Amino acid sequence: MLSWFFPFSNGVGVFNGEKLCVCINDERGMKRVYGKNIKNKSRLMAIPFFRGLVYFFYGIYLYVLSFSLGQNMSSYNTDNKVKNRRKSKLQLYLLLSFAFSGMLAFVMSVTISRIIFSKILTDQNNFVINNLIVALFRIVLIYLIFLVIKFIPVMYDIYSFNGAGCKFFNKNNKKEIIYARMFPLNFLNFLLNISILSTFVVSLIAVKISWVANFCINIAIYIACISICYEILYLQTCSKFVWMKDVALITNFLVLNKPRTTHNEVLSVIKNELENYNEFAGNDMDKIPLSSVYAEMETKLKANDRYEKSDVDWIIANVLNLNRIEVKLKRFLTEKEYRDVMKACERRAKGEPVSNIFGFVEFFGLRFDINKKVLSPRMETEILVEEVLKKIKEIKAENVLDLCTGSGAIAISIAKNSNCNVFASDISKQALSVAENNAKKNEVKVEFSQSDLFKALKKNRKYDIIVSNPPYIKSQDIEKLDIEVKDYDPKLALDGGEDGLDFYRTIIFESVEKLNNNGYLFFELGENQFEDARKLMENAGFKDIQIVKDYNNIERIIYGRISN
Repeated sequence: MLSWFFPFSNGVGVFNGEKLCVCINDERGMKRVYGKNIKNKSRLMAIPFFRGLVYFFYGIYLYVLSFSLGQNMSSYNTDNKVKNRRKSKLQLYLLLSFAFSGMLAFVMSVTISRIIFSKILTDQNNFVINNLIVALFRIVLIYLIFLVIKFIPVMYDIYSFNGAGCKFFNKNNKKEIIYARMFPLNFLNFLLNISILSTFVVSLIAVKISWVANFCINIAIYIACISICYEILYLQTCSKFVWMKDVALITNFLVLNKPRTTHNEVLSVIKNELENYNEFAGNDMDKIPLSSVYAEMETKLKANDRYEKSDVDWIIANVLNLNRIEVKLKRFLTEKEYRDVMKACERRAKGEPVSNIFGFVEFFGLRFDINKKVLSPRMETEILVEEVLKKIKEIKAENVLDLCTGSGAIAISIAKNSNCNVFASDISKQALSVAENNAKKNEVKVEFSQSDLFKALKKNRKYDIIVSNPPYIKSQDIEKLDIEVKDYDPKLALDGGEDGLDFYRTIIFESVEKLNNNGYLFFELGENQFEDARKLMENAGFKDIQIVKDYNNIERIIYGRISN
């Protein structure tokens, strides 16, 4: 179904489905959003040629309505009675403006053309040629009038919001090179094309019967031009051929400017409102719409190449001390909540991981406190835990060892979801302190030991499964890592030696004596380390070696069985 958008100097109104959503920048520069449920005319829009008339007349009604709503929202300190009076005046004012603008362009073109050509075109035998010259002159004049209007400062934001709307509703061309190419059927371009085509046809025919007959015929021509223009622009909008959109540039560029950040954010607010809420919550002038906060955060994080939808949700939920479901039910933020959210967003934009901002992370449905002394567990590591739990159930494992445990995320998650005896070790005393605290908070029993891999562990104890997410970054590559890794994760948890495989060699070699017969060794891998790790395991006697890919189709988990 076609979505309609109507730009004005401080915002945009969008009609989609049965919702009219309006977002504006108010007098304080804050984004305000409001919506109304309106009966949909989509059935009528399915009738060729007739749909152009629906788009025109219903579009003008929606334009007036969305504009007046936007203007009322701008004045946040005005009482309701004044707003209602202003609303009625604004609707009348906008309707008169539409009529006056069209009449002015037509009258100017007709009057000027008559003055110029009254004495030049006197040959009555060339009626068609004379009318054609006049018609073309009037079109050029209208075109020049709109070209001049484009450079009037007050029109800049209107056309920029129109550009943002074209970008937002574009379906075929996602490139941001020529905004005017994106959506030829925008309402302003539709009105402009009607004005040009109707002027040309009326001037070319130039009926001269009586003023009543002339008026009726010209009105009929105008209505026909509405239908024809819609079908042409609809074809250009839906076409897969770029050249058809290029033809639309002849007029479309007159009513569009390239949108800036603010213009795009307004459309993002509307998108969030339309996609996530079935009912509009009204317009609380003392608070800030959550949709507006989402849009600002997206802009800031994308500008710093840090945008992840999950991070945005996580930041808002933690600042507001809500879970993600509760966040979806919250429509507005106080100014203090807004400032706190944006402070956290600013830290994330500078590269600080979300887990460090709040001091904890969720992993495998559990909460883990973290700090700079431990590696923040990643989503991919949950796959490692899943595979270990499957194998525990399959072989009825009793003893599981987690090497390089860090925050204890792997060991604690296994202990929470199985009946195994879980052991964990790390060379870092600070890391073990964090892990022990996490085990207590998650109410699980894990036996922790400070040890450089196997060195300080009980020599006679063997395990059914050994699992590890060891350091695997090449020493020379650490400084090349993203700031959120190299500056916030401990180097001890990253440095895997010259080729990144130091820990794999040691663990694979020594685990042969620490695993029970038919015991399993599990690793998380760095990118492109599978073949090297597989060869090391094969050389040590491991069999049935398997690989598991992560969410990005990267070979992330490797495991194999030892047969003593």
